[in-house]
Amino acid sequence: MTQKVPENPKWLSRLGHPLPALDREDRKALVDRVESGARAGTDFTIMMALSSGLASFGLLQDSTAVVIGAMLVAPLMGPLIGAGLSLVQGNVSLFRKSMGATLFGLLVGLSVSIVLGLLNPGFEPSLEVEARGNPDVFDLGIAVLSGFVAAYALGRPSVANTLAGVAIAAALVPPLCVVGIGLTNDRPLVAINSTILLLTNLVAIILSAAGAFILLGVGVTGGSISGWARRVVLLLLMLTLFLLLPLVSNVAEQKRRGQARPLNYPVASHVQEAVSEYLESVPDVTLITIARVSVEPASSVSILLSASAPLPVGTKDELTRLVQQVRGGNTDVRIIALREAQEAPTFEESK
Repeated sequence: MTQKVPENPKWLSRLGHPLPALDREDRKALVDRVESGARAGTDFTIMMALSSGLASFGLLQDSTAVVIGAMLVAPLMGPLIGAGLSLVQGNVSLFRKSMGATLFGLLVGLSVSIVLGLLNPGFEPSLEVEARGNPDVFDLGIAVLSGFVAAYALGRPSVANTLAGVAIAAALVPPLCVVGIGLTNDRPLVAINSTILLLTNLVAIILSAAGAFILLGVGVTGGSISGWARRVVLLLLMLTLFLLLPLVSNVAEQKRRGQARPLNYPVASHVQEAVSEYLESVPDVTLITIARVSVEPASSVSILLSASAPLPVGTKDELTRLVQQVRGGNTDVRIIALREAQEAPTFEESK
């Protein structure tokens, strides 16, 4: 049964419509489309699981094409748009349904990514993973525009073909899968940063979709936002302000570094542990860093050491064999040993 669509609020009628307003029939059709996309039915569950699987495989293989494909088939945008519409209409039933579908979808996607992460132990973070592990304030702007465009496209069927582009821009499923992959491969910092990106996308899309619906003339019950909706909007705005702290901090850090793409990526945790354990038996040698280079050859690993004396004979060969054995394959290992500066002795003057 189609819900009765309320009339436009008086303040919006006086203000006029910055966007082409929807007539009554268009608003009814919009409500029907949004409600159908906010249900967590069988199709939603299957598509969420499949899109999460695609995204996880794409992240593990560092395949941009596969990650984009996962964005296109992910159904999470529907419930988020439904939540935005429910705030505008004061429709608590639609809000509960939309948020329930969103939380269920997140649980499905996280479960799939965790399973695939466990099936791929020793995963070395790829460029696709690292890209979701460093969100900034620009990601917030992308999410705001994505939610606005999605709501506008749903209300204006003539531009509905833009929804595919919105799905790519919003990128909801990849950061969710990075959380699961990071948690199962000893990358808690990547998982935390990806969670920040995911929350940023969710909150910004709901709020911007609500704003788009208001500007499209989708009315508010009784001419004003209901009490519970105001509280939810306030909570989302406070969460947005909280998320701005790490987002702005990351922007400042990126400007300070002046390099968006790192020259090196971490190796798998078991590789670093094996190298560290071996070096414990080598006297006067300290591991500074071990990493994969981001330029060709992509399979090379660089090890930077600090030593107070020349390396013992055979140390470089042993490290090379160890890394090749642990990582598998014919890895090009580059070992650089830095000699520690020796301080000149000082003598106290006899008195």
